[in-house]
Amino acid sequence: MAVYTEVGFAEADALLRSLDLGALSDLRGIRSGIENTNYYATTAQGQWVITLFERLSRAELPYYLQLMQHLAQHGIPVPAPQAGAGGELLHTLAHKPAAVVTRLPGSHRLA
Repeated sequence: MAVYTEVGFAEADALLRSLDLGALSDLRGIRSGIENTNYYATTAQGQWVITLFERLSRAELPYYLQLMQHLAQHGIPVPAPQAGAGGELLHTLAHKPAAVVTRLPGSHRLA
């Protein structure tokens, strides 16, 4: 990955708590990927993926997050974006646009 943004435990914990997802118990960077910074985050309420968007602008992201939300709400197995109290799906973490989504079961397989 070309860019990797460091996120502190306290910063990630504050974001997850603000989304009513519980207190952060584990935070691990995901080393694979080519464009965004991703972390696995665990709380008592579940497992999540935090994504910091490195290239797409804040204006470009709502369409993709709303599409993911729509698909998840209609039973398509995609990561479900987690909304804030006002319904916003796009958040800020480490001064970058960010999203928190459900972590799907499975693992990455290289071809």
